[in-house]
Amino acid sequence: MKPECRLCEVPKTLTQLMGRDNLESLLYSLLNPGYAHAKDRDRKPRFNLRSLLEKFLDEAELDDYVFKQGLYMKQYPRVICSWAYDEGFRRAKEKAWRELLEKLEKGEVEPGDIPLHQLIEYFHEELLAALEQEGYVKQERVSRSFSHFMHVLLFTAQGEELIAEKVLEEAFKDLRAAGVGPHEAEEVGVGLTPSSTLTEFDEYKHTFDMLDVGETLINAAIKHTDTLDLTDDVLKARVPYHKSRASNVILIDKSGSMSMGCRIVGAVEAALGLRRLLESEYRDDKLWVVAYDHNLYPLEPGEIANIWPYGWTDIGQALDYARQLLSKEDGSKNIFLITDGQPTTTSNPGQTPLQSALRASTMLREEGIRLNIIMLDNRSPSLRSLCEKMAELAGDANVAFVDNPLNLKSFIIKSYREFRR
Repeated sequence: MKPECRLCEVPKTLTQLMGRDNLESLLYSLLNPGYAHAKDRDRKPRFNLRSLLEKFLDEAELDDYVFKQGLYMKQYPRVICSWAYDEGFRRAKEKAWRELLEKLEKGEVEPGDIPLHQLIEYFHEELLAALEQEGYVKQERVSRSFSHFMHVLLFTAQGEELIAEKVLEEAFKDLRAAGVGPHEAEEVGVGLTPSSTLTEFDEYKHTFDMLDVGETLINAAIKHTDTLDLTDDVLKARVPYHKSRASNVILIDKSGSMSMGCRIVGAVEAALGLRRLLESEYRDDKLWVVAYDHNLYPLEPGEIANIWPYGWTDIGQALDYARQLLSKEDGSKNIFLITDGQPTTTSNPGQTPLQSALRASTMLREEGIRLNIIMLDNRSPSLRSLCEKMAELAGDANVAFVDNPLNLKSFIIKSYREFRR
């Protein structure tokens, strides 16, 4: 018998080795590094990647790498700093990476036993290269000055889609943990009729009264011919129609101050989660995602996760643009304004930044547009006063403060469901 040609073997991808759920968690952790630590606390992985690296690097080298990498990623989480290490160090790390992949392929290490935070911390460059090969991320050379360039991590549309799924899943888990059912009975029972759209049943998104019994039994007969077992993988839900369509704009402040803490990450998560919610549950509804500083940045899928904080804050211009987007739409109209500070500039001659924001709020009342103002900084009495005045002028409006930006996704999704009742 002719032996197999080992040169013809196609190496397994990271997705094949790690599994889709772990891949989603990795991508999400690149957007929100705190998620990796939280995930590891829950699942308690047993394999120590440091022990693997110590086979190829001495302890002092490894400690120096961890210190520099951690410091750099904390200050510039999207910047790739592989240039800071010599060729010998890179080769040693690549050997450790190849050994890890071999252990995964042979089944010597289970994907769930690998700490996500260590994988990102110790194998950042190798991980990005593998993800780039599969089309989930890309690396771009960006100019910082005339003679200084840096490489930054960007998510592709494919990568952003997986992150959005994970964001929505985590938001539903947070709501359930807080005692808020993602689908209250009265919410799905009033003004809703069954649709022709079938989807996999998800315990976080659906209630059991949304199960399609006929389709579930057919699926069970196909997958479990002998036993007709009603396992989780055969359950089918029918997505309901909603009585009226809603059009929405989410405005994300991307000014320089949004780089503090997790503000920009929380805002991005909220936009991704809301977009994914509409795609899966409210398919007739529309959503525009717009980032703003002293300019406007309408964002397409694949661009939302790549927002970079910079610039001044022009709230009036952002509200005017959102109003123009919604002016020709029918049904309910809704704006989510996310900001962490007062307006600092205006594109309207003859008006101060505050006057521009107040004028734009007044014009929303004339269009019948609901304004939801979400503050990420509650320390400024003048900001609260401004937001309350904007809400008063807009008429149908409310003001909320979210102290932890990473809770913003759950807040937005809960608010939207209440809005759509």
